[in-house]
Amino acid sequence: MSLLTNPCPTGVVIDGKSYQINSDFRVMIQLDEILMDPNSTHEQEAFAQEVLEASNHEVDIDTARVMSKYNDGLSLFYKEIPDDLLVAMDKMIWFFQCGKTEEQKKSEKGKKAEQIYSFTYDADYIYAAFMGQYGIDLNAENLHWWKFYAMFVGLNEDCLMSKIMGYRGADTSGMEATDKKFYEKMKRIYVLPRHVDETKRAMQEEIDDAIRNGRDVAEVVKKWSGESSQEVDS
Repeated sequence: MSLLTNPCPTGVVIDGKSYQINSDFRVMIQLDEILMDPNSTHEQEAFAQEVLEASNHEVDIDTARVMSKYNDGLSLFYKEIPDDLLVAMDKMIWFFQCGKTEEQKKSEKGKKAEQIYSFTYDADYIYAAFMGQYGIDLNAENLHWWKFYAMFVGLNEDCLMSKIMGYRGADTSGMEATDKKFYEKMKRIYVLPRHVDETKRAMQEEIDDAIRNGRDVAEVVKKWSGESSQEVDS
């Protein structure tokens, strides 16, 4: 879908039924925060325990916690949660990715091998960037997620937020000594806290991919459960 030729979606169709969604950018930022948060709420822990019991403990606790976070995401995203939860998650991820394929998303600003922005920790920089470049007060404006993200990706290179992302994502291996010293200093100044370990991030990405491409999520879960067990054994 194209922002230039199609209206931004405010609902999805599942099994022939239309479901209204919460399309505001704040909801998607909340979803991102839920998925990236290494901690779990009491409700998420309770849901994770239900997943463990339902699977006869074939699913490990970390995977069960990830599934509990997706479950919370459905409650945020849908005004009425569909019966088919797997398709519901597929539609939620599709919307979160702005209707783009994984390849298209990876080509955008900010989609590097490492995390170079956080909607949580960079909130002030992002707010200032939108106010300065677009005259949009994100604290007061209702803005569709797809529009927000297009504007975020399109931030001018000379704004502080773009510079910060450039510092974080810069490869200093081939730089001259002076430049390398400068960028390494900037990396330290603007370093993001370790929010999610790389194993959990990879697991979330593979679950997303399985949902979006109709693969067997249970097999993905089983694979990660096995790998987690091997790590504990080692």
